Amino acid sequence: MTTSLKRLLLWLSGAPEEQRVPDEGAAQGADKAAPPPAAPVEPAVEFLAATPAPVPVAALPVNETTLDAQEVHVTVEPINDATAYGVEITAAEVLPGAAYWRAIRVHHLTPAENHGNHHIFLDALDEAGVRIDGAKARVTWPAGEQTITVDKPPSEPGANFPMWKWQICAIEMLDLPSDQVTNLHTGHPDEPPGTGNTLFHHSFQVDFQRSVKASSSSGSVISGTVANGAGRRVLLTLDGEIIARNEVDAGGEYRFENVGAGEYVLVVEGTGVYSNPVTVDGTQAIVVDLEVPPPLPAGKVMERILVFGPPGSPRTAVYLSQARQALLTYLPTLGFDAEEAAHAQHVVIVGELQDVSQETEDALVATGSQVERVQGDAEQVAAGLERILNLGEPV
Repeated sequence: MTTSLKRLLLWLSGAPEEQRVPDEGAAQGADKAAPPPAAPVEPAVEFLAATPAPVPVAALPVNETTLDAQEVHVTVEPINDATAYGVEITAAEVLPGAAYWRAIRVHHLTPAENHGNHHIFLDALDEAGVRIDGAKARVTWPAGEQTITVDKPPSEPGANFPMWKWQICAIEMLDLPSDQVTNLHTGHPDEPPGTGNTLFHHSFQVDFQRSVKASSSSGSVISGTVANGAGRRVLLTLDGEIIARNEVDAGGEYRFENVGAGEYVLVVEGTGVYSNPVTVDGTQAIVVDLEVPPPLPAGKVMERILVFGPPGSPRTAVYLSQARQALLTYLPTLGFDAEEAAHAQHVVIVGELQDVSQETEDALVATGSQVERVQGDAEQVAAGLERILNLGEPV
């Protein structure tokens, strides 16, 4: 930053261990040998894959946000593509506002994913969708139970539990009330092409997320569009904290539901674009449209710059004084160097020809910049800058 620009700004401001796969008569996924209480007499099924195929946790879209005046909670619609295999989710009985484990995903592995395994693969996520290392779950079956811990590398499911023939399991998380996923077993028929999912070689991925029980209130809805924002994410924030994320769809639309009373700010992730504070009372629907600036043309590194005449000129001092309120309100990029201005897509010349010459203006146009000139008395300069900056509210 040049010394003159620094002076100008001052002036303006005013001052744990891998589970073993059970061999014949071996303990159920444990390190110590002990026959399971209800294990069948027939031999254990051969374990076809030495290493379980990694099953990534799904990037689940946040499609429901539950908020109240004191707390904000994020929930997701559960996904269960294993219902055809008899797997069910039993909801935990908790009061609204109470923390609990919610089963957000149950997935029956395809033959290509399973590689002949016969496991329950588990992941436990926090409210933001990040794995919680050390989280514990309980697997139960009619004659026993076992605790498993999320402690595997990021490239693998957080924990796994091998199932034997005829064993019918349920799984739930510990330390908080938890949904329960039931009727998990391997006794399903062969599936084409016959090498991955065969009788007694079926696996399931179960994901739990730490959540807060939603209120029965329907809440407010905040929705809208993000111009040039398809594929980006909109963040719903409260008091500077990210409460929920919602992906902008192909049509440029986003939507947050069940929003409780409060004052929120919407942020388009990774762009610097954000809304003014949005206040809702927990009942009404609010539309907030946002715009992400389109990509800059080649050779341009900034969207707009205001260019004044020579910094030592008395005429420049007059124009700076006339533009002072707009500069303080909108804080645009400004300078006195035409070469620097050539890197902007839109150049606003503040001053007359004796301040910034026609030759300079033509040279800027030749670089591909859009050039506009504001001049006149204080009222004309203020009105011109207000129209051009057109931000509606101070940043």
